[in-house]
Amino acid sequence: MTSAALAPDQPKLFPLRKRTGTAAHHLSTKAVDFGHDDLADLTEKQAIMLLAEAQWGSSTYMPCPHCGTLDKHYWTPKEERWKCKCCDKRFSVTSNTVFADRKLDVTKILKIAYSWANGASGVPALQLRRDWKVSYPTVFTLLHKLREGLARGFNIGLMAGAHEMDGLDINGRRYREKRNRPQRGKSSGSPKIPEDLLKPPAGYEMVGPMPPPKFGKVAKQPLDRRLLLVMRQRGVSKGKGAVATRVGIAITESSATVTTLAMQFASAESIIFSDEDPSYSGFKSLFAEHKSISHSVAFSDGKGTSNNQAESFNHRMRRAAEGIYLNPSNKYMLEYAAEQAWREDTRRVSTGKRLIHLFRHALFVGTSFWWRGYTHGKHREYEVLLEGNRPAKGRGRPKGWKAKPPR
Repeated sequence: MTSAALAPDQPKLFPLRKRTGTAAHHLSTKAVDFGHDDLADLTEKQAIMLLAEAQWGSSTYMPCPHCGTLDKHYWTPKEERWKCKCCDKRFSVTSNTVFADRKLDVTKILKIAYSWANGASGVPALQLRRDWKVSYPTVFTLLHKLREGLARGFNIGLMAGAHEMDGLDINGRRYREKRNRPQRGKSSGSPKIPEDLLKPPAGYEMVGPMPPPKFGKVAKQPLDRRLLLVMRQRGVSKGKGAVATRVGIAITESSATVTTLAMQFASAESIIFSDEDPSYSGFKSLFAEHKSISHSVAFSDGKGTSNNQAESFNHRMRRAAEGIYLNPSNKYMLEYAAEQAWREDTRRVSTGKRLIHLFRHALFVGTSFWWRGYTHGKHREYEVLLEGNRPAKGRGRPKGWKAKPPR
């Protein structure tokens, strides 16, 4: 029975979501040009040359990571490394990268990274551990090295054009009360009366007017609350969405934090679109134009003023944090956000090109600052925030940790 045949007093069927341009891409033949069968057929040498093409653009002509000499260096098949023609030192495709001093084969790294890159909003390390038969610390560290490469090599650079900005409470606010509890529908009981409207208790002396409902809001917020700020550049092609995404983590959505993110990633000639939050009010004097939309009235004014693409990113990030990774640490929230920014910007890139794109940025940043020696107790001691780095404790194995002998 169609909705047209239903009686007027009967509820109509829920409308199906219209197919978007991204969905059309995923169903096309152009979306998949590389698969697990192609990875299985790769030899170790072919995998090394694939990474060399991703990192240097060539598998024969590359810079020596020790002395910087650009040349066709000597390839040694037995060691599967190169020997520099200038300084005679040997180097591999992962020398001076986040995967320096690796123990896994390059083929295994490619397989794990390929499975992780193809997830819509990510793939948990525990699942990849089961899929590829590696230890959890190994795959956990490998994924975070990829995220570090994206945070330091992808989430950078100025953007010029029309940008949308928005903030998202990613941890803290109403987080504990929702954690590990089923989502129920609305209660059928009487609605709860706000505290500011209740009658004062007996013996209470009122001095002056009642404070507004949001008085002291910052002081009441949980200590682990974090705010994800996102800026997305609109594309010029109709129906193609945003083309570039930049992210930052803050404690509050204040004028100082939103201005820090905007000045870091947007040029002065840019046009900024945001919601009605007063923290964006200072943008008129910093950028070519600033337009805001009041969400209490509409999501768009029909004339191009909206920040729906920033809201779309927030949805992907929330799905990753609450539905896939489940318990992302505030300490590494920037890396998780950079991962989702990369997934958004490569949503219309084929599987093989996305894998190359991932390693091009991950191998670009040099050796790992944050994850080298993580399983041996060397942890990053700070959290990267827009307000400035803040000391943060690690949650992994402490320094000097040793496994207990079996009974």
